[in-house]
Amino acid sequence: MIATLLSHGWKKFKRSVAFEKELATNIFLGLIAIMVFGYAIALGFFLEKIITNGLNQPLNGLLFYYFGFEFMLRYFMQSTPALDVQPYLHLPISRRYLVHYMLIKSLLHLLNFLALVLFAPFAFTAVATQAGASAGVWLLSIYLISLCLHYLVLIFKKGLDDTIIGFLVLTGVLGVFALADYYNWFNVSKISAAGFQFILSNPLAIVGLLALLLAIYYFNFTYFLRNMYSEELTPNKSSKDSASQNLAFLQSFGMLGEWANLEVKLILRNKRTRSLLMLSAFFLFYGLIFYTNKTYTEGLPGFLLFVAIFITGIFMINYGQFLFSWQSNHFDFTLTRPVSLAQVVESKYWLLCGITVICFVLSIPYVYFGWHILFTHLAAALFNMGVNVFVIMNLAMWNPKKIDLTKSSMMNHQGVGAAQWVMGIPVLLSPYLFYLPFSIAGYPTRGVVAVGLVGIIGLVFRTKLLSLTTKRLQERRYAIAAGFRKD
Repeated sequence: MIATLLSHGWKKFKRSVAFEKELATNIFLGLIAIMVFGYAIALGFFLEKIITNGLNQPLNGLLFYYFGFEFMLRYFMQSTPALDVQPYLHLPISRRYLVHYMLIKSLLHLLNFLALVLFAPFAFTAVATQAGASAGVWLLSIYLISLCLHYLVLIFKKGLDDTIIGFLVLTGVLGVFALADYYNWFNVSKISAAGFQFILSNPLAIVGLLALLLAIYYFNFTYFLRNMYSEELTPNKSSKDSASQNLAFLQSFGMLGEWANLEVKLILRNKRTRSLLMLSAFFLFYGLIFYTNKTYTEGLPGFLLFVAIFITGIFMINYGQFLFSWQSNHFDFTLTRPVSLAQVVESKYWLLCGITVICFVLSIPYVYFGWHILFTHLAAALFNMGVNVFVIMNLAMWNPKKIDLTKSSMMNHQGVGAAQWVMGIPVLLSPYLFYLPFSIAGYPTRGVVAVGLVGIIGLVFRTKLLSLTTKRLQERRYAIAAGFRKD
């Protein structure tokens, strides 16, 4: 029965209309996946040198942090497979088969092969020279822990329903462990190193990890079997009810506030937009990769502008590229209402700018690495609000596609078109048109000032720019609506 269900899943994938319509995109994403795994294999061969020369710490001690990173990656990229079995619930099929099918099929996720691809070269080049055949056991233990994380994420996401609370719990727990290691409350690196060293010395310990995997699988099995009903497989209504409440402070802005309030509700109610919001919050920590490294802060000061544009504009970029696709299901209804398109455009503008301001405020702690970092963030935020927001809004009108808001944003290319592939080029590189002339002349600080001044000029002339954006929407509104009907 499980084999039959898996064959149904393959036929559904192969015969999908969307698959044939977006064949080029699927091929492109497949090539990207091959490239990523190729880089992972290459990294595996150089892992020993990186650890010895750069980190100066045994890999076993760093594996805890790898699994923490993988858990967070899975939280964003992995989706619960519950909806796959809904068409079978009314048929005379044992629910046990359906649950087993759902859990086994979920193993066909690319992340379940990442640990093998990354650590296999290291296991057979570095570990095998010291531990012999136990290197295979060591690699198997890493793979089993990765599968344990796979099933833990399923139950974690199902229990918390992809809410912001779930994201805060996840980051809070990982943050506590990181602080504990940093302040030497207890050293998780030593615990991790001791655990994997024990596995190398006692290969039979792998039986314990296998038992743990089976226990987590059984817990998932009983949980989903107990909740294998249509009403239980749909998203949690409580999160939607809490998101349906009006934001009182927006009501004071009249019709603009009403439209902005609707947009905020859309973001909080739907799975894909909520995922983007949480992912944007996660990328606020992007600067820690570069600001802690003198290679970038001293050797490549111009690169810090790129980081600042990314940090302060991450939500604007992620959400804005589909700015009109989010309303694809009711865009026709919007056009029939007696409302001004100028108000719709302006409400979207202030929403994107408002969240950009929030991102800037949340990035203020980066001043710890120097006042020039905060100054660069301010200039980048001004440029995002004065220039990039209009670039994004206009490119978002370029043949937008329909989007299913109930699906997760990770590994989901629905709604992706030509505009989304090219949008990042002007958004991330246009600030350098104003920065590089001053930087080449030996005045990089004046270049940052120039970027901020261009953003201020854009804010001063925002009324004119909004008028031009509205005019373009009026010209394209029927073509956009027709495009949503085709998908």
